[in-house]
Amino acid sequence: MDRAVQWLIVVIAELAAVLLVLHEGIDRQWPGFADPGLRMLVYTLAIAPPLMLALAIDRAGERFSFIAIGLLAMLLAAIAVHTGSDCPPGSWTSRAVSMPYWTSLTIALFVLLPFLQAWRDAGTRLPMGLPYSGLYHHAWDNALALAATVAFVAAAWAVLWLWAALFALVGIPEFRELFAQPRFVYPVTGLITGFGLVMSRAQRGALRAVLRLCLSLARALLPLVMLLALLFLAVVTLKGPDALWQTRRAASLLLWLVLFGVVLANGVYQDGGAEARYPRWLRHFVSAGLLSLPAHAALAIWAICLRVGQYGWTPDRLTALLVAVILALHALLMAWAVLPTRDGRWLARLSTGNPLLAAMVVALLLASQSPLLDFRALTVASQLERLTRGELRLAAATTDACARSDTAATADAASAAPACREGDPAARPVERFDLRLFGQQLGVQGRQALERLKRDPRYAGDTRLLAEIDDALGDQYARPEKPRALAADDLRVLPAGTAVPVGLFESIAADLNPGTPTDAVESRPDCHPELRICVLMAIDLGGPDGIEWLFVPSRTDFSPPPLVYGRTADGSWQLMAWVAESYNSVGAFTADALLDQAPTAAASRWWALRVGDRSFPIIDGRPASLDRRPVTPSAGP
Repeated sequence: MDRAVQWLIVVIAELAAVLLVLHEGIDRQWPGFADPGLRMLVYTLAIAPPLMLALAIDRAGERFSFIAIGLLAMLLAAIAVHTGSDCPPGSWTSRAVSMPYWTSLTIALFVLLPFLQAWRDAGTRLPMGLPYSGLYHHAWDNALALAATVAFVAAAWAVLWLWAALFALVGIPEFRELFAQPRFVYPVTGLITGFGLVMSRAQRGALRAVLRLCLSLARALLPLVMLLALLFLAVVTLKGPDALWQTRRAASLLLWLVLFGVVLANGVYQDGGAEARYPRWLRHFVSAGLLSLPAHAALAIWAICLRVGQYGWTPDRLTALLVAVILALHALLMAWAVLPTRDGRWLARLSTGNPLLAAMVVALLLASQSPLLDFRALTVASQLERLTRGELRLAAATTDACARSDTAATADAASAAPACREGDPAARPVERFDLRLFGQQLGVQGRQALERLKRDPRYAGDTRLLAEIDDALGDQYARPEKPRALAADDLRVLPAGTAVPVGLFESIAADLNPGTPTDAVESRPDCHPELRICVLMAIDLGGPDGIEWLFVPSRTDFSPPPLVYGRTADGSWQLMAWVAESYNSVGAFTADALLDQAPTAAASRWWALRVGDRSFPIIDGRPASLDRRPVTPSAGP
């Protein structure tokens, strides 16, 4: 590259500093900047096209790369607006929406860029029959340049952080404050990235030497992976696949095996310019292993389909199926490539099949973030259909023997159903409709479905269900500025009907309610009489004479540990100890557990609390979490 191209790359990378405008607009609440679609659009156009252009451009006067990436930017803009418009207001960075988008976009553009580079090198004629060696080398050059740039940016920021820390030691904190300012971070990061791209692209020879070392390792690992593939398939054939379905990891592990096989085989084949240095017998053995990869991919797809048949579609299962189909196509290509060819070259068909599959991967990944293949819309339709068919139950109150269900937050964990009474043939476990899946992971479409259910007259009298829907619609990452004060009606008293002594609740409220001198926002219990149970239990724990009272909050990130209150000599109630929430990292002490099984106490200075077969130690004094000062969250995107 000449010097003009190098400076052009730095200028292009510096375009990412436009993100500073977006940051300021969000921080200062400028009109229009609350729109998630606009945010996603700006982030996409400020990162993806400039980075692709900085990787692709070779000559200062070339127009092909600018025109091709400009046209691609128009397509990306439409996809970004579609995805951004599906983000809930106020939480556009919701990982359930944004992470699949950025992952799909990154992979799709990384696979697409070598096609544009090879097309430019071959001339502006139609991209038919692009040389496989060109695609191969461009793909690896881009990957190595990106890896070296990331390492350079990380090292540069490490130096800046060291700079700030050293000067702060001698009473000069201005550098630390400067380096943390967005107006410094965005332009400096863009500048460092530009210089990193220039240096990494200028050192292609050195980076390719590292690549050759890695590919020699692939040549050594491929036979071992093929041995694993053959042995595992033989065991599954002899024992049957039933054991695979007893765990939720079968599909993912099988897909990892297929991925390792495909990647290592392509690493051995490289650009097709040289034969693999394997003896004939070892080549036949590796070929047998590659022939087994479609069977492993088929088992993974089978496992996913069984899961879908039981619990319906979710974005995770749709993504897993998409990955499984892509890897299955690559496995079929590998099985086809090991078959004999006229010229006798091993794996020669990869030169023809890989570009076709790569184009298909780009199309599928971009379609998955567009209305053509909207995973969130498919999930909403699937789960609502299951609700209509009676495969899911929505009402919180039911006379079914399997009434009680603790719905998990994740789509797979939500499949857990309560155990029915033994000997009751009419009792059948019915999975609970996952409200949090709709409220937190399915974007605006899922939230609109919950709003429709909330207005359904069939559920108008179910106050618990309506409260659960409101809870699912809330922002799960928001920390309330003014935590809700603890009220006596929020507590579930055990044993049922026991009278709470005078002054006890007031003592608990004085420790926990906002407005106290030690107002620890991060230690506030979030109690709700229906959704998040908090228990107040009378129990003798071996402290002062008489009965102690155990306060067990609902477990959230901001709750204190269980607290033990005892009566002092003057008759008042005081916090005297607290209960460790786990013992040796095994088990967990929750309020819900006390509703199912009454605890006992084991003798000690303070008797250890025993719940079932687990024991939780009681510790003297006041937990430190109650005395932490509030931390004011910093504003930002």
